[in-house]
Amino acid sequence: MCLLFITQFLMGISIIVAASRQTWAFSRDSALPFSSFFRLISQRFGYIPLRAIWGCAFLAVVLGLLTLIAPAAAQALFSLAVAGNNLAWGIPIFARVVWGKHKFRPGPFYTGDRFSVPLAWTAILFLVFGTLLAMFPVEGPNPTPGSMNYTVVICGAVWIGALTYYYVDARKWFKGPKITIAEEQLTEEQQVAIRGKGLEIVMVERGEGGANTDV
Repeated sequence: MCLLFITQFLMGISIIVAASRQTWAFSRDSALPFSSFFRLISQRFGYIPLRAIWGCAFLAVVLGLLTLIAPAAAQALFSLAVAGNNLAWGIPIFARVVWGKHKFRPGPFYTGDRFSVPLAWTAILFLVFGTLLAMFPVEGPNPTPGSMNYTVVICGAVWIGALTYYYVDARKWFKGPKITIAEEQLTEEQQVAIRGKGLEIVMVERGEGGANTDV
């Protein structure tokens, strides 16, 4: 039991680290509600996104309490993690093979033009299959309200809500990722390339002592 507790605790810490940095990155780009609050960096604690960390920790506690309501709630939240992760992997792969054919720049490991696209479509189909599988109830073929998997409801609400938020408001002002590097650290060619991609260079602001500073 102690080993299980320690393992779960360390897994939770690793997830908080990843989620808080992603939250800070989205807040830096003004892509989340309350971005001006969460994008501040704490100098006192070693230049970390302290507000984003505590925000993610609070949300994790709320989600953890929801699992105590009923087994169906716990199953829906666990399945939501699978579906959300699959969506996060699938969107860039899909964008690469549909819209980014001529913009794609291979990295050190590349399967070549012959295998790259077929492998990408195979990955997309597998992720779609996994997402649909995560939304099926564990018990069937006639699940009860208590054994029903409500992941499809939660996923639908989150995804539709995010799309609505973008098309109604965010698309009017969201300009994409921002570069948080002092402009004098970039060469003239790098500055031209960054602006050519529609990215914005944001100057780094330094705060006093232990104050939070917007980066």
